[in-house]
Amino acid sequence: MPPARPPRRSAETRLLKLAAWLHARREPVTREEIYAAFPDDYVGKADACEKKWTRDKQDLRRLGIPVGFLEEEGESGAYLLDPSACAMPRLEFSPEEAAVLWTAGQAALRTQDHPLHDDLEVALRKLLVSAKGLPPRAATLEAEATELAREKVRAWLETLTDAVERRKRVRIVYRRMDGSVSTRHVNVFGYAWRRGQWIFVGHCHLRNAVRLFLLDRVQDLALDPADRKRPDYAIPASFDIHAWSRQESWDYLVHEPREAAVRFRGSLARIASQILPSAKVSSEPGGSRVARLPVRNLRGLVRQVLAWGPEAELLEPADGRAMAREMLATLQARLGAGGTP
Repeated sequence: MPPARPPRRSAETRLLKLAAWLHARREPVTREEIYAAFPDDYVGKADACEKKWTRDKQDLRRLGIPVGFLEEEGESGAYLLDPSACAMPRLEFSPEEAAVLWTAGQAALRTQDHPLHDDLEVALRKLLVSAKGLPPRAATLEAEATELAREKVRAWLETLTDAVERRKRVRIVYRRMDGSVSTRHVNVFGYAWRRGQWIFVGHCHLRNAVRLFLLDRVQDLALDPADRKRPDYAIPASFDIHAWSRQESWDYLVHEPREAAVRFRGSLARIASQILPSAKVSSEPGGSRVARLPVRNLRGLVRQVLAWGPEAELLEPADGRAMAREMLATLQARLGAGGTP
């Protein structure tokens, strides 16, 4: 009997492997190097390989993964994948699909311990842009509320701009993650757009330290200068808003730094160093990998690990594992599933 042929890979799987290889190279590669790396895909004469590569580039672009071309690299040029230029293709929902997503999202938002609570809020706001398929009354009310929120955000951003330019203190009424509300005075150093929401950073007089604030959690914001004529403060020369805008939720200064460890298995193990670039990653027997890193907001890391799914497991610290069990139990109870997670 002839040997069995290996199962044929789907086009999407092949393209994603090609994109992963280009990303891993992190340097320009020629078409000849690409052909050599994927000999089963680029076979035949040069013209046939070129046509196949042209189609692959077009398909990758449609998937939101543009491949750049550098003419100065060698005689025939070279190709480079820039991760910052990648983007998810636009999602289109039917009215029925939008209604289902909206209803499920609103139900999930009632659970404060949902691992992706903040991201879900952003996603639902984006869904409201068209409001197709949403219940008419809910869509109208939310659209009006969204427009009012936009006007408020625009006004607050103008205030933040004024505060930074003139170095004037602001007073804010701020809601923390636990729901508590406090009034604070802040010397604003800078603000930025990060992953679908506005943030600002400055010296918090209440905590006597530099803090990051989410504009979504601000209930009131206004200038409250200590001196009407002179600047209230100076922005430190070492301050870099870009460093703060790249922060992950587990980097927020909620407590003193603590050591945490996360085990990745399966597909996540291969990209562990990309998921947690600041962590020290070590390999384990069986192909799993363990990432160790300091965290300043353990709850933020716990939520993210739960969001990564069954291929990620928080190993340390012990109270973080207990926190994860508590979150899962709360979710299960609210969903009416019962039993032990």
